[in-house]
Amino acid sequence: MPARPSSDDTSLPDAVRCAEQRPDALAALAVLYDQLDAELAETNAQCLGGGTCCRFDIAGHRLFVTTLELAMLLQGPPPHPAAPLRCPYQRGPKCLARGFRALGCRTYFCRSPELTDLYESYHQAIAQLHEHHAIPYLYVELTAGLAACDAKQA
Repeated sequence: MPARPSSDDTSLPDAVRCAEQRPDALAALAVLYDQLDAELAETNAQCLGGGTCCRFDIAGHRLFVTTLELAMLLQGPPPHPAAPLRCPYQRGPKCLARGFRALGCRTYFCRSPELTDLYESYHQAIAQLHEHHAIPYLYVELTAGLAACDAKQA
């Protein structure tokens, strides 16, 4: 199912602030992440890229996140400035946001096609969290989203 754009004109920084003010929604997202991690543990999916996927320009893909996922990531500032097409939470092969990394990070596994349905079902659940908690749903590329939120704070 394709991502639904937000039906309102809320800016990304304002939408993220709204999400940050909803600890119940962030807690519900953490529960979904835990459920997903348990499901993934039952698959044969494993990371073989050693962090290559975090260099989006080299890996040839983009990481998109929802408003709520971006708010979760921003609970702690990125350890590096947001640079286009490079995850600021990566240091060498290590993810410094491992516990609250986005859905796309959790299900990537070098493009395992068998995880597409899993991604889609959890993405739908995350979209429903936005609706349930009255958080504007936006779906943005990670580095652009981080830059937009950083620019608004400056």
